[in-house]
Amino acid sequence: MMAMVEITNRCNMDCPVCFSDANNPAHDVPYDEVCRRLERLLEVTGAPIPIQISGGEPTLHRQLPAIIAHARRLGYRNVELITNGIRASQRPELLQELAGNGLTAVYLQFDGLRPETYRTIRGQDMTEVRARSIAAARTAGLCVTLAVAVARGVNDDELGDVVRFAVDNIDTVRAINFQSATRFTGRFDVPEQGAGAGYPLPGILKLIEQQAGVPASSFRSEHMGHPLCNAMSFVFVVDGRLEPLFEYVTRDDLLSFLGDDSRETVLGLFAGKREFFTRHLCNPDAWRLIAKAAPIFRKPLDVLRSKHLLLFAKSFMERDALDPARIARCCYGITDAAGVYSFCAFNNLYRFPDRPLGGVSHTTSA
Repeated sequence: MMAMVEITNRCNMDCPVCFSDANNPAHDVPYDEVCRRLERLLEVTGAPIPIQISGGEPTLHRQLPAIIAHARRLGYRNVELITNGIRASQRPELLQELAGNGLTAVYLQFDGLRPETYRTIRGQDMTEVRARSIAAARTAGLCVTLAVAVARGVNDDELGDVVRFAVDNIDTVRAINFQSATRFTGRFDVPEQGAGAGYPLPGILKLIEQQAGVPASSFRSEHMGHPLCNAMSFVFVVDGRLEPLFEYVTRDDLLSFLGDDSRETVLGLFAGKREFFTRHLCNPDAWRLIAKAAPIFRKPLDVLRSKHLLLFAKSFMERDALDPARIARCCYGITDAAGVYSFCAFNNLYRFPDRPLGGVSHTTSA
């Protein structure tokens, strides 16, 4: 399970797509309340889970370094910053400061490579901001996940380009999360084509296969909540080609390797293969996986030399499609002043309970 903790609704953007309807109204969550939410989450989960610090734009919160440090004191080992990258691009040393307080990763808004994509989804061209913020993460030694909001007719032809961009920046970009653009009750002012703006999970996987050559069959869902919500593929980059590990590994092989704490094992992949395999050097299941992946490599040591990417696909539910079975198996929560919720349930039913899907089409300036 992973959870999001929102620390502000202030933002330095007014994106046409914003599930939290940032800046409406603009406010920070007080430090003590953020601490209570982190502590409440521990009470619910029973143990620290990966958390994402979000907003609005969390880098605008003056006590962000202290919040990250407190999360680490509470035992959260994986603390990821969800950001649009603006402040990191303006102050490259910011990410170094946050890493010094315990930040472990950056989850960067990254909807494509065309300026018109950003103008449609974010209201402005973010190309240079993205490049500078990735450079800042590289300097800070932080790994980056590219977060792509896949919108029908807008950027659904750019998924392969995003994968190729990640390969070109694989020293810093460790993962891509292709997530369906979804009409929650925040803001959603994007032209829609066909049956809605986003995609169900099989549709996203088909796009990845068509554009990046990574087979849909190489994605696994067994360890990530409901199979219609999440899927993951572990892809080696070998001699310029993408080789998905799970094409060579069975479901039972994978579940045996992941064991009881699959979340921590999956997150360990972000540390890099050398550290990962050193950690699992005495694990027979790890070596079984390596042996099964042997056809990918020319030499056995290539498994350590080659780079890898984690490809994630995620499909959210809109209100009229809410499925209790999927909510019951949700592995992505959000905590606020009232408690801990499934992300889809919260954004459809509780964040703005009196608003229709798509919410407002305008913002109130900060």
